[in-house]
This record gives sequence, structure tokens and C-alpha cells, in this order.
Amino acid sequence: MENLWVQISTVFIVGATGIWKGVPAGLAINAHPVITAGFTALGSIAVVLALFFSGKSFKEWILKRYGREKLKKKEGRFSRLMDRYGVAGIGLIGCGVIGPILSTLFGLILVRETKRLLVSLIAGIILWSSLLTVLGEMGVRLFQNFL
Repeated sequence: MENLWVQISTVFIVGATGIWKGVPAGLAINAHPVITAGFTALGSIAVVLALFFSGKSFKEWILKRYGREKLKKKEGRFSRLMDRYGVAGIGLIGCGVIGPILSTLFGLILVRETKRLLVSLIAGIILWSSLLTVLGEMGVRLFQNFL
């Protein structure tokens, strides 16, 4: 039972830093795929909700933490995504391409319909967490079969 709580908390905490980090962490510690996908998604959703409902000072701190230069490099890709796919594209595609944290920050800066943004971000996080977990689990099993 103790091992389960360690797996859950590890995947949740690492998942809060990003989907592309949480899923490999869950696979590395041999967590069940449902735990890996679910708690990676919950960790990322918690961060998105914190960013979404926080004040401007916290958002500025995040921008300073990640660096404005790093954000400017990705802003062109994000603008093309926004122009082509709209709010749903930010949430569904942006979460997988540039991550949920940057998608939230860019979305809050550029999007007026923030309720639709939040729904699409959560849907994108769930989609990408599930998809990456399935693909990762299949890759691990395929690799084990070759050995």
C-alpha cells in the first residue's frame, strides 16, 4: 500500500511540471497505466487551474521563471496554432506541443473566451496524458518482448 502512495504522489508532482515528464516518470517507476495517465493529468490540471485563477503577479513570476526569451521563441508557433485552430486548438493541440503551462499562459494573454480556454485545456491534458501513456506502455511492452 505504501508503494502505491509513493507512485501516486510521484506521478502527480512530476505531472504538475508537464505531461511529457509525468508519463515517463510513471512508466519508469512501473506505476499502473491508469495511475500514470490519471495522476499526470491531475497534476497538470492543478497547475493550469492555479495559473488560471491566480492574480497577475503570479503569472508575471511564472513568465520570469521561464524567461520571456523562451516564450518569445515559442510565440510564433503558438500564434500560428491560434490563427489556424482557435481556442480549441490551444487546449487540444497546444497542451501536447508546447505543454499545458505555456498553453495556459499564452492563452490567457491572447484569448478573450477564457471559459472555453479552460475547458479545452483540461480536455487537451486528459487527451495527451492518455495518449502518451498508451503509446509509452505499448513501447515498453514491445521493447520487453524483443529482450
